[in-house]
Amino acid sequence: MTSTRTLRRRLFAVLSMTVGMGAGVLVGHDLLAHHVPGLTAFGCAIAVGLGIDNLLTQIAARLGTAVYRCSAEGCTYQVRVAHADAAERRRWQETAAAHPRHELIYPH
Repeated sequence: MTSTRTLRRRLFAVLSMTVGMGAGVLVGHDLLAHHVPGLTAFGCAIAVGLGIDNLLTQIAARLGTAVYRCSAEGCTYQVRVAHADAAERRRWQETAAAHPRHELIYPH
């Protein structure tokens, strides 16, 4: 049986694809109204649709990702954790705070 989180991801994927393709259809229709050749209008419509779908997917991925950084001044160490439960997020937060080496921007 699939989890609620998986169903939400699938629903969002269908929704973002629908929005992207809807925008692509509108762009294609506008281009055809301006007498742009059919294959060119089709290519532009597909590109716009896939671009919007990709943008929405990337935004959703960023919203579901937690970033933990080292608190030492000048250290650029960071950990990105996606779709983790509270215990795993806490573990990665502690790992980022106490990592073994520091990547300093300006070593002293």
